[in-house]
Amino acid sequence: MPQLLVTVKISKGFRTWTEMAKSMEEKAGSEGAKVIWAATNPDETSIYVMMDVPNPEFMQTFGLREDVKKAREEAGADVSSTTVITQISDYWLGD
Repeated sequence: MPQLLVTVKISKGFRTWTEMAKSMEEKAGSEGAKVIWAATNPDETSIYVMMDVPNPEFMQTFGLREDVKKAREEAGADVSSTTVITQISDYWLGD
């Protein structure tokens, strides 16, 4: 399963975004996706997310569905700013 590193601009802070992301876990999981980790910059205007996805096109096919797009926008995500930084081939999470 591919992993993607994605960034998105946000306007309502990291907590609001993470609450939305958690509410989407079941819906995304049914499509074969899972958030591995998410982080924010110091002023909480951008998030960085590493995800397992079923295919590299997932951000377009799932992330732009009307119901998903609406939830993201309501949580302060600038959906049009969604950028796939890179596909990840391997990673390590420290102890």
